[in-house]
Amino acid sequence: MVVFLWVKVIYRLKENKIMTSKIENKLYHTKEIKELMNKVALDYVEQVALMKDEELSYDRGAWITEFALDDDRGRTGESGYDVDIHTLSILIEQLRRFGRIWYEKNHDHHIFDSKIKTK
Repeated sequence: MVVFLWVKVIYRLKENKIMTSKIENKLYHTKEIKELMNKVALDYVEQVALMKDEELSYDRGAWITEFALDDDRGRTGESGYDVDIHTLSILIEQLRRFGRIWYEKNHDHHIFDSKIKTK
């Protein structure tokens, strides 16, 4: 009898965990977020981690605006998703390496690490 009750308790705990997992996924989209973060991590390891400081010291958003958008400000080609994954990898590495994300204030100066640096 005790074994039966113990098995029933374990079954309910597993059932509860599955239900909690489904609720978490529905509320927080945990499955999609994990898949997205895995793609960013893979891109980071394969392309970004070994980049030199000079390769990372630019405003990625400005670069995207200038070179990766068409006239209607939409994505060019089908690689827009991959470009966005790579952008996230770069921004994460800028934050990790420099403690800040690089933004251009204008074409002559950069805002970086709370200081304006001339090009």
